[in-house]
Amino acid sequence: MTADPSPSRRQRRRGAGKPAPRVYPDPPRRVLLVSPATPFTPETLRKTVELASPEHAKITVLGIAKIYGTALGLPHPGLQPTKTEWELERQIVHEAAEELEGRGFEVRVALSRARNIPKMIARWGIAKNFHAIVVPEAERPGWRRAVEGRIDNEIHRRCDIPVHVVPVPSPRGAGAD
Repeated sequence: MTADPSPSRRQRRRGAGKPAPRVYPDPPRRVLLVSPATPFTPETLRKTVELASPEHAKITVLGIAKIYGTALGLPHPGLQPTKTEWELERQIVHEAAEELEGRGFEVRVALSRARNIPKMIARWGIAKNFHAIVVPEAERPGWRRAVEGRIDNEIHRRCDIPVHVVPVPSPRGAGAD
């Protein structure tokens, strides 16, 4: 009969290699402003400026176009974003960049496409070493929020970067779906 290992021995056993938790500067020096196929509101830009102002942070404005369908590995051109969707996303991103540049910030612009938008945001945040993420979240009915989840929870589940969500009223209203 063997006894349970001592706490010190349990502490010495390590599972798969886990990186040390990162410490993000407060206030942030690099901010990612994301448009997940949602236009920016003045509140979203105000929140970004509020976060970036103390350290005069570098801001990257990322537009993500949605790919519809399943991830079965079968290419289907009908599931990709259309030229109109790309142009709309490009317009949203460039208008936000011009507004932020007018306020004196160094701004970069990027476009991407993704089937899973929170996963793409988390990958960008980790790969480019951002200190904060600002995302507008459109108002949705309760059943849809329960099925899809909250975007900040989905991003934070994949990376530990602080996520700031700015609620955006739906143009059709929350109960329209």
